[in-house]
Amino acid sequence: MKTLLFLGDSITDAGRLFSGRADGLGDGYVSVLADRLNDTAQNFRIINKGHDGFTLPRIIHNLTQDCFSCRPDMVSILAGINDASICINTGLSLKNYGFTDYYEQLLLSIQANTSAKIVCMGPFLFPYPQEYLNWLPLVNEINLCIKKLTEKYHLPFIYLQDLLNGAAREQGYGKITVDGVHLTPLGHQLAAGAWLKGVRLKRTRQKAVCPEDSLF
Repeated sequence: MKTLLFLGDSITDAGRLFSGRADGLGDGYVSVLADRLNDTAQNFRIINKGHDGFTLPRIIHNLTQDCFSCRPDMVSILAGINDASICINTGLSLKNYGFTDYYEQLLLSIQANTSAKIVCMGPFLFPYPQEYLNWLPLVNEINLCIKKLTEKYHLPFIYLQDLLNGAAREQGYGKITVDGVHLTPLGHQLAAGAWLKGVRLKRTRQKAVCPEDSLF
Protein backbone atom coordinates (compact mmCIF):
# COMPACT_ATOMS: atom_id res chain seq x y z
CA MET A 1 0.00 0.00 0.00
CA LYS A 2 1.39 3.39 -1.04
CA THR A 3 1.21 6.36 1.35
CA LEU A 4 0.26 9.75 -0.12
CA LEU A 5 0.94 12.66 2.23
CA PHE A 6 -0.43 16.17 1.74
CA LEU A 7 1.29 19.22 3.25
CA GLY A 8 0.02 22.78 3.16
CA ASP A 9 -2.06 25.50 4.73
CA SER A 10 -5.79 25.93 5.39
CA ILE A 11 -6.71 25.01 1.81
CA THR A 12 -5.23 21.56 2.36
CA ASP A 13 -6.34 21.41 6.00
CA ALA A 14 -9.99 22.04 5.01
CA GLY A 15 -11.20 21.57 8.58
CA ARG A 16 -9.65 18.12 8.91
CA LEU A 17 -9.83 18.18 12.72
CA PHE A 18 -13.45 19.32 12.79
CA SER A 19 -15.11 17.97 9.64
CA GLY A 20 -16.55 14.88 11.28
CA ARG A 21 -14.76 12.53 8.87
CA ALA A 22 -13.24 9.63 10.77
CA ASP A 23 -10.27 9.57 8.39
CA GLY A 24 -9.19 13.13 9.27
CA LEU A 25 -8.95 14.22 5.65
CA GLY A 26 -11.17 17.29 5.94
CA ASP A 27 -13.72 18.54 3.43
CA GLY A 28 -11.37 19.71 0.68
CA TYR A 29 -9.44 18.44 -2.31
CA VAL A 30 -7.61 15.79 -0.25
CA SER A 31 -10.87 14.07 0.69
CA VAL A 32 -12.05 14.37 -2.93
CA LEU A 33 -8.88 12.60 -4.05
CA ALA A 34 -9.33 9.89 -1.44
CA ASP A 35 -12.88 9.26 -2.60
CA ARG A 36 -11.86 9.14 -6.28
CA LEU A 37 -8.98 6.78 -5.59
CA ASN A 38 -11.18 4.41 -3.61
CA ASP A 39 -12.51 2.87 -6.83
CA THR A 40 -9.09 1.65 -7.89
CA ALA A 41 -7.60 -1.78 -7.41
CA GLN A 42 -4.46 -0.32 -5.82
CA ASN A 43 -4.95 0.77 -2.23
CA PHE A 44 -3.63 4.14 -1.09
CA ARG A 45 -3.10 5.35 2.44
CA ILE A 46 -3.85 9.06 2.31
CA ILE A 47 -2.76 11.42 5.09
CA ASN A 48 -3.68 15.10 5.40
CA LYS A 49 -1.16 17.19 7.34
CA GLY A 50 -2.33 20.61 6.21
CA HIS A 51 -2.40 23.28 8.93
CA ASP A 52 -4.50 26.42 8.96
CA GLY A 53 -2.25 29.49 8.67
CA PHE A 54 0.99 27.66 7.95
CA THR A 55 3.77 29.35 5.99
CA LEU A 56 6.77 27.60 4.46
CA PRO A 57 8.92 28.04 7.61
CA ARG A 58 6.19 26.46 9.73
CA ILE A 59 5.84 23.53 7.34
CA ILE A 60 9.62 23.01 7.43
CA HIS A 61 9.62 23.19 11.24
CA ASN A 62 7.00 20.44 11.45
CA LEU A 63 8.49 18.06 8.87
CA THR A 64 9.73 15.44 11.33
CA GLN A 65 6.32 15.06 12.95
CA ASP A 66 4.11 15.66 9.93
CA CYS A 67 6.15 14.03 7.18
CA PHE A 68 9.22 11.96 8.00
CA SER A 69 7.49 9.88 10.69
CA CYS A 70 4.76 8.88 8.22
CA ARG A 71 7.24 7.28 5.80
CA PRO A 72 5.41 8.58 2.72
CA ASP A 73 5.81 7.29 -0.82
CA MET A 74 4.63 10.62 -2.20
CA VAL A 75 4.47 14.11 -0.71
CA SER A 76 2.19 16.73 -2.25
CA ILE A 77 2.74 20.38 -1.32
CA LEU A 78 0.30 23.27 -1.66
CA ALA A 79 1.67 26.35 0.08
CA GLY A 80 2.60 29.96 -0.49
CA ILE A 81 -0.48 32.11 -0.04
CA ASN A 82 0.24 32.81 3.64
CA ASP A 83 3.82 33.70 2.73
CA ALA A 84 2.38 36.11 0.15
CA SER A 85 0.26 37.66 2.89
CA ILE A 86 3.36 38.31 4.99
CA CYS A 87 5.08 39.99 2.05
CA ILE A 88 2.05 42.15 1.31
CA ASN A 89 1.58 43.22 4.92
CA THR A 90 5.27 43.86 5.68
CA GLY A 91 6.37 45.29 2.34
CA LEU A 92 9.03 42.61 1.93
CA SER A 93 9.89 41.47 -1.55
CA LEU A 94 9.69 37.77 -2.26
CA LYS A 95 13.49 37.69 -2.47
CA ASN A 96 14.01 39.46 0.85
CA TYR A 97 11.45 37.20 2.50
CA GLY A 98 13.45 34.24 1.20
CA PHE A 99 10.60 32.42 -0.49
CA THR A 100 12.69 30.50 -3.01
CA ASP A 101 15.22 29.54 -0.34
CA TYR A 102 12.47 28.28 1.97
CA TYR A 103 10.78 26.28 -0.75
CA GLU A 104 14.05 24.73 -1.88
CA GLN A 105 14.89 23.87 1.72
CA LEU A 106 11.52 22.14 2.01
CA LEU A 107 12.16 20.06 -1.11
CA LEU A 108 15.70 19.13 -0.11
CA SER A 109 14.66 18.18 3.42
CA ILE A 110 11.99 15.83 2.11
CA GLN A 111 14.43 14.31 -0.38
CA ALA A 112 17.11 13.86 2.27
CA ASN A 113 14.88 12.21 4.86
CA THR A 114 12.46 10.17 2.76
CA SER A 115 12.38 8.26 -0.50
CA ALA A 116 9.13 9.99 -1.44
CA LYS A 117 8.31 11.42 -4.82
CA ILE A 118 7.28 15.07 -4.55
CA VAL A 119 4.42 16.92 -6.23
CA CYS A 120 4.16 20.71 -6.10
CA MET A 121 0.85 22.52 -6.46
CA GLY A 122 0.87 26.22 -7.23
CA PRO A 123 -0.99 28.61 -4.89
CA PHE A 124 -3.87 30.64 -6.25
CA LEU A 125 -5.92 33.73 -5.49
CA PHE A 126 -9.08 35.30 -6.89
CA PRO A 127 -9.84 39.03 -7.37
CA TYR A 128 -12.88 38.47 -5.15
CA PRO A 129 -12.99 40.87 -3.33
CA GLN A 130 -11.24 43.23 -5.71
CA GLU A 131 -8.63 44.23 -3.13
CA TYR A 132 -6.89 40.99 -4.01
CA LEU A 133 -6.14 42.39 -7.46
CA ASN A 134 -3.05 43.99 -5.89
CA TRP A 135 -1.87 40.57 -4.72
CA LEU A 136 -2.03 38.85 -8.10
CA PRO A 137 1.42 39.92 -9.39
CA LEU A 138 2.99 38.47 -6.25
CA VAL A 139 1.03 35.23 -6.56
CA ASN A 140 2.19 34.97 -10.17
CA GLU A 141 5.78 35.53 -9.03
CA ILE A 142 5.42 32.78 -6.42
CA ASN A 143 4.12 30.36 -9.03
CA LEU A 144 7.07 31.18 -11.27
CA CYS A 145 9.51 30.53 -8.40
CA ILE A 146 7.92 27.15 -7.69
CA LYS A 147 7.84 26.23 -11.37
CA LYS A 148 11.55 26.97 -11.72
CA LEU A 149 12.34 24.78 -8.72
CA THR A 150 10.24 21.91 -10.07
CA GLU A 151 12.12 22.17 -13.36
CA LYS A 152 15.43 22.17 -11.50
CA TYR A 153 14.54 19.03 -9.54
CA HIS A 154 12.39 17.38 -12.25
CA LEU A 155 9.17 17.39 -10.22
CA PRO A 156 5.54 17.66 -11.32
CA PHE A 157 4.09 21.16 -11.05
CA ILE A 158 0.33 21.61 -10.93
CA TYR A 159 -0.57 25.16 -11.88
CA LEU A 160 -4.02 26.08 -10.53
CA GLN A 161 -4.28 29.86 -10.89
CA ASP A 162 -5.58 29.99 -14.46
CA LEU A 163 -7.74 26.89 -14.14
CA LEU A 164 -9.59 28.07 -11.05
CA ASN A 165 -9.91 31.70 -12.12
CA GLY A 166 -11.12 30.65 -15.54
CA ALA A 167 -13.84 28.54 -13.94
CA ALA A 168 -14.74 31.43 -11.64
CA ARG A 169 -15.13 33.84 -14.55
CA GLU A 170 -17.35 31.37 -16.38
CA GLN A 171 -19.51 30.21 -13.48
CA GLY A 172 -19.28 33.11 -11.04
CA TYR A 173 -16.67 33.62 -8.35
CA GLY A 174 -19.02 32.52 -5.60
CA LYS A 175 -19.29 29.09 -7.20
CA ILE A 176 -15.52 28.47 -6.93
CA THR A 177 -14.30 30.47 -3.92
CA VAL A 178 -15.91 31.52 -0.66
CA ASP A 179 -13.67 34.49 0.05
CA GLY A 180 -11.05 34.86 -2.69
CA VAL A 181 -8.63 32.47 -0.98
CA HIS A 182 -10.50 29.32 0.03
CA LEU A 183 -12.44 27.01 -2.25
CA THR A 184 -16.03 25.89 -2.43
CA PRO A 185 -16.77 22.17 -2.86
CA LEU A 186 -16.75 22.71 -6.64
CA GLY A 187 -13.39 24.50 -6.40
CA HIS A 188 -11.95 21.57 -4.46
CA GLN A 189 -13.29 19.19 -7.09
CA LEU A 190 -11.45 21.16 -9.79
CA ALA A 191 -8.22 21.20 -7.78
CA ALA A 192 -8.44 17.44 -7.21
CA GLY A 193 -9.05 16.85 -10.90
CA ALA A 194 -5.99 18.91 -11.81
CA TRP A 195 -3.91 16.91 -9.31
CA LEU A 196 -5.02 13.58 -10.78
CA LYS A 197 -4.32 14.79 -14.29
CA GLY A 198 -0.88 16.11 -13.38
CA VAL A 199 0.29 13.26 -11.18
CA ARG A 200 -0.81 10.22 -13.21
CA LEU A 201 -0.78 7.54 -10.55
CA LYS A 202 -0.76 3.94 -11.65
CA ARG A 203 -4.39 2.94 -11.22
CA THR A 204 -5.73 -0.43 -12.29
CA ARG A 205 -9.42 -0.58 -13.18
CA GLN A 206 -11.16 -3.51 -14.82
CA LYS A 207 -10.51 -2.23 -18.35
CA ALA A 208 -7.68 0.22 -17.83
CA VAL A 209 -3.98 -0.05 -18.52
CA CYS A 210 -1.48 1.71 -16.26
CA PRO A 211 0.47 4.39 -18.16
CA GLU A 212 4.18 3.79 -18.45
CA ASP A 213 5.06 7.28 -17.16
CA SER A 214 3.09 7.01 -13.91
CA LEU A 215 4.92 8.11 -10.78
CA PHE A 216 4.38 4.72 -9.13
